[in-house]
Amino acid sequence: MKDGIIGILNYALTKEIEGRDFYKLKMDSISNENLKEVFSMLVEMEQGHADYIKRLIEKYEKEQSLDIDFEENDDNLFEKRELKEITGGVVQDMTLDLSILKMAYLIEDDFMNFYKKAAEKVENNEAKELFKRLAKWEETHREILYSMYKELSDDYWTKMNFTPLY
Repeated sequence: MKDGIIGILNYALTKEIEGRDFYKLKMDSISNENLKEVFSMLVEMEQGHADYIKRLIEKYEKEQSLDIDFEENDDNLFEKRELKEITGGVVQDMTLDLSILKMAYLIEDDFMNFYKKAAEKVENNEAKELFKRLAKWEETHREILYSMYKELSDDYWTKMNFTPLY
């Protein structure tokens, strides 16, 4: 397609599915139960994003339109949970949890940047607004994961009786 929107959406679909699969796979490796619950919610959200993008592709191929509502409100999703108590557990488990959280953060950061670049490059205003909204969803995920990473990291270093210089 001349405007590249279908190519962007197909790539986005692949990335959302990869994100979902990452969270699903890593849930078994995480020791922290609250973090497992968050990853479970992320699996559901990424699946919702994938389903939404599939519908967008179908609609755009048929009608050249991207006008499909999406029910999820990422801004409030995590407010339902108390994320203050994500820390705890033995130090070895915490290091694995930190590694997985960092990977999750990077995945969401990659998604966010992809959608932002797509929004900059497309000329279609409807697509531009769609990609900006998708970038915002991923930015919300990224910020939540960073906050969790920071809190768990601080707890880890406290347990280690050491404060890194960075």
